Amino acid sequence: MLEVKNVSKQYKGEDKLLFDAVSDVSLSMADHRIYALVGESGCGKSTLSRLILGLESPSSGQILLDGKPISRKRKNNRKETAKAIQLVLQDGKSALDPHFTVYQVIAEPLRNLLALPKDKERSRVYELLDRMELPKESAAKKTGELSGGQQKRIGIARALAVSPRYIVFDESISGLDVILRKNILELLKRIQEEEQCSYLFITHEIDAALYLADEIHVMQNGKLIESRQWNGDLKIFQNPYTKQLLRASHLI
Repeated sequence: MLEVKNVSKQYKGEDKLLFDAVSDVSLSMADHRIYALVGESGCGKSTLSRLILGLESPSSGQILLDGKPISRKRKNNRKETAKAIQLVLQDGKSALDPHFTVYQVIAEPLRNLLALPKDKERSRVYELLDRMELPKESAAKKTGELSGGQQKRIGIARALAVSPRYIVFDESISGLDVILRKNILELLKRIQEEEQCSYLFITHEIDAALYLADEIHVMQNGKLIESRQWNGDLKIFQNPYTKQLLRASHLI
């Protein structure tokens, strides 16, 4: 169980005054489920993702994994957190070193976190390429040679490499055309069913969240304003801001 308990994060603004990027947020993520965090840019979604990953510490509140606070302060803590929770970023191009080969990118977390023998490492890399529907030959390519859609798939493969329990997708379908977007969403759904891991799918596109998620959390101005178990009925959403998002996606 991954738990966010009354978490707030404050920063100093240009006027030197403190402001809440995240304000008193609580949510729980059980195993084997998909959670969506929906809201417009600047609402605090990415800040919350960094807190969950342990990349930043909350100003107040706690983030717990199986009842223990998430931490990256010590090397052992960092490794355990990284094995349990992985991240797929919005921009596949900037998230991948263009001078690295695809093989090196996928193998890096295996080497850092699992220290597999070379034969098992190689087998795992090629297995992940196959599951990402990429040819074996792409392992030798530099990531800078790949298309945007292929870079997205490599980012997903890298996150899956160590079989994490949780994967955070931060605007991971943003900027894709309609066909690529649909293909990536279908891939994510299939992978989650195969891996039985949990996703936190962060997006400003509520239609994508509804397609993928079991539970929808809507964020505005650093706060969670609505949380619903998704049952296929849009009438469950009552907050005016959520309805505004649904109208913007032509869903109501």
